[in-house]
Amino acid sequence: MDEEKKELGSVENEDENQEPPKTVKIGKEKEEPVFDLGRYDTKSWFKSFFLGAFIGLAIVVPGISGSAVAIIFRLYDKLIYSFANIFKRFKACFVFLLPIAIGAILGFAVGFVLVKLLLDYIPFGLVGFFAGLMVGALPTVLEELKGDKVTVGKGILMAIGILIPLIIGAVSVSMSYFDGSYDLVYGLQQESSAGTTYIERFGDFPWWIYVVAIPIGLFLGFSQVIPGLSATAFLMLIGFFRPLVDSVSPTYWSNYPQIFAFYALMGISLIAGFILTSKLMTKLFAWNRPLVFRVIVGMSIGSIAAMFLNPDSLGIYLSWAEGINTRMIVDFALFLPLTVGGFFASNLLIRYGKKEK
Repeated sequence: MDEEKKELGSVENEDENQEPPKTVKIGKEKEEPVFDLGRYDTKSWFKSFFLGAFIGLAIVVPGISGSAVAIIFRLYDKLIYSFANIFKRFKACFVFLLPIAIGAILGFAVGFVLVKLLLDYIPFGLVGFFAGLMVGALPTVLEELKGDKVTVGKGILMAIGILIPLIIGAVSVSMSYFDGSYDLVYGLQQESSAGTTYIERFGDFPWWIYVVAIPIGLFLGFSQVIPGLSATAFLMLIGFFRPLVDSVSPTYWSNYPQIFAFYALMGISLIAGFILTSKLMTKLFAWNRPLVFRVIVGMSIGSIAAMFLNPDSLGIYLSWAEGINTRMIVDFALFLPLTVGGFFASNLLIRYGKKEK
C-alpha cells in the first residue's frame, strides 16, 4: 500500500510537482532520481495539456527546441524521467504523459498549419513572439543554477552549450545557401538548384529512402530530448524539411501512398530515439546534475539566438534585399510588439505559477 502511494502520490496541483526529485538506492547501482509524479486534478491536467501544446507548436518553428521549452516551463525533468521509466512505472508515467502528449500532438497539428501560414506572412514577427516567450521564461531555467559555485570549467561548459545550437544553425544556413536550396519565405524561390521542386526529393520511393527514414527519426528523437537542438534545423541541414512539409497534401498522398511507410518508419524511430536519449539523460543527471545542467542552460540560451540563425531566417533576410513590399513592412512593424507581448505573456505565466505554489 505504501508503495502504491509513493507511486501515484497525492499532488493536487501541477506547480507542486516542480520540486527536485528524491533519490533512492536501486540495488548496487548509484542513486537515481525518483519523481513523485502525483495525481492530476482538472486544473493541473489542463496546465500540462497547454504546456504540451506549446511544446508541440515549438517543434514546428525552425530554430526552436521543444525540450528547451520544456525546461523553461519546468517540465523537462519529469518528461525525460517518464519516458525513460515508461516500462518500469507504466501507470504513473502514462498518466503523467497523457495530457502532455495530447497537447503536443494537437499543438503540432494546429501549429503545422497555422505556423506555416503565418511564416508565409509575418515570419519575422512570429519568430520574435516565440523569442519573447522564451526570454521571458528564461529566469526559471537559471534558477536551476542557484547555489552552484561558478568555476572556469563550468563557465566553459555553459559557453559550449550556447555554441552548439549556434553552430548547427550556422552550418545549416551555409549548406542551404551554397547549394541554392534555401526557400525564401516570401516565395522568391520555390525550386532547388537541381531545378526540381522540393517534394520530388522522394522520387519514386527507391528502397534506400526507407532506410534513410530510420536514422532521421532517431536523430529527431535525440533532438527533442537535448535542449538547443532544433528538429527543423536538422531537417533543413539534410534537405528534408521542405520535402516533408510539402508532402502533407491529399493530392500527394493519393499519388504516393508510399509516403505513409516513410512517416511510420520515421515516427517509430523518433519514439525509440526519444526513449533511449531520455534514459541517457536520466543517468547523467544522477551522475552530476549541476554539471550537466550547465550545458543544458547554455543550450537553452543558444537556442533563442539560433532562432535568428537558420535557413528560414536567411530567407527572410535575403527577401529584404530583393525589395520592400507592404507585407514585409507589416511583418517588420509587428516584430517588436509581438516580441514584447511574448515576453510579458511568459512572465505572467511564471508569476501565476509561483503564486499558486
